[in-house]
Amino acid sequence: MDERSAETDEVVRRDRVAVTAVVAAYNEEEYIGTCIAGLLAQEAVAGDFEILVVDGMSTDRTVDVVRSFPEYGTRVRLVYNRLKLQVHAWNIGLREMRGEYFAMITAHAQYAPDYLSRCIETLERTGAAAVGGVPRASGEGWIGRAVAWCMSTPFGVGGARFRYLQREEECDTVPLIFARRDSIERLGGWDESIAFDEDSDLAYRIRAHGGKLVVSPSIRLRYFVRRSLRSLCKQMYRYGYWRRFTQLKHPGVVPVRVLAPAALVAGFAASALLLFTPLRILAGVVPASYAAFLLVAMIASVPQLGPGAICVPVTLGVMHASYGVGWWKAFALLHPLLSGKRRRSLAR
Repeated sequence: MDERSAETDEVVRRDRVAVTAVVAAYNEEEYIGTCIAGLLAQEAVAGDFEILVVDGMSTDRTVDVVRSFPEYGTRVRLVYNRLKLQVHAWNIGLREMRGEYFAMITAHAQYAPDYLSRCIETLERTGAAAVGGVPRASGEGWIGRAVAWCMSTPFGVGGARFRYLQREEECDTVPLIFARRDSIERLGGWDESIAFDEDSDLAYRIRAHGGKLVVSPSIRLRYFVRRSLRSLCKQMYRYGYWRRFTQLKHPGVVPVRVLAPAALVAGFAASALLLFTPLRILAGVVPASYAAFLLVAMIASVPQLGPGAICVPVTLGVMHASYGVGWWKAFALLHPLLSGKRRRSLAR
């Protein structure tokens, strides 16, 4: 290679877009500014990076906040997602991106200055097909802090270790997948028939094709949890409902732990029925066992939450019951042979 060719190659290398951070947003006026500011402050990314905000037709000031950044129109771009759901945002981002790496970004989080560089380093060093970080849950007020604590411990999320692990591990799924663009394209992107568990579905497909998924606590982000029990209930209900779809699509792959909330709801229903039978003495077994579980969780949370630990039992109850009821509703209404057309209509 002559000197001119070397210089030209160096310019191309510097000017190329290495990473596209695809931000799925809908009515995120409160958080989108912090999210974008954190991404713009990224350090030591080999090659340039871009921020592609895919807005789901927000009705608040989300779009105005995005456009207020001096980098808007250059490093920060905005496209619209008229179908609104997050799963569509990822596929829109996949089509519109210019980078070599695809970074799933939720607007409801704040990212460390080395987030993207750590993702690249971990992906290349481990040979993984996709990597992700440990979302450190953060909340405000007694309820918000209780939700954050529950989301970060086995009491709330069971064996979903990617939410609280302390060292780098290979996992069955990762939050906010970071992967090479071509790796995702080979799998056809995200399945838009699965509205609220699309990341797990993609993770299972990656593993089915021989890919490894790695979660590293060195990839740091702060996730802002729901502040009210009502919004938490809605969130967990959707997770439970759509998790059933993932189970139907990936039989034998989805971990058994996701059945725990559904089993709890079934146990309470069975306890209620036992009250009207000669075995009514057994009706209190499940409620008493769960009450003991909640008591242990509340005590365990005291060092972090102090008096706010009193909110932990009701928070866990809402999480588990909402998820379980959602799963059972899907179990009753959905059939493995649902047509793609029918599933897409439900997703909307």
